[in-house]
Amino acid sequence: MKTGNACFLLLMCVSLLFTSCGNSQSKKGEENKVGDDKDAHGCIASAGYTWSEVLKDCIRLWEKGVRVADVADKEKAAYIVFSPDSLQVELFFSDDRPSEILDRRSLPSGGYAWNVEDDDTKNVRLENDKWTISQRGNLIYQQVEEP
Repeated sequence: MKTGNACFLLLMCVSLLFTSCGNSQSKKGEENKVGDDKDAHGCIASAGYTWSEVLKDCIRLWEKGVRVADVADKEKAAYIVFSPDSLQVELFFSDDRPSEILDRRSLPSGGYAWNVEDDDTKNVRLENDKWTISQRGNLIYQQVEEP
């Protein structure tokens, strides 16, 4: 009889163990796994990836883009991402603004600027070996030397 009681207690402990393991898991809809935050394009934001329309790929801005700092607020930044043929640039901003795509235009003085339909809303240019973004003639972002 003692062996029967021991077996019964053992079975009871094992069944309690399995029952408690099953209850400790989250409900199916509430599970959050690291890296399980893909957007519509399959980019994983928690790994630093965002969709680039001009590259048609998930990218990390600090790897593919040129960082430019806001001249009025050094806490803000933007990234300039060039298409493979350099006919377009995509601008990504550190605040919640959506990205913008600008087209390359030839300048009368030589060189290029990227803007939208020549309306001069935003211009991306290489000036004095630094990338800049200006808006209606005012410098708003400039490339800074990385330490």
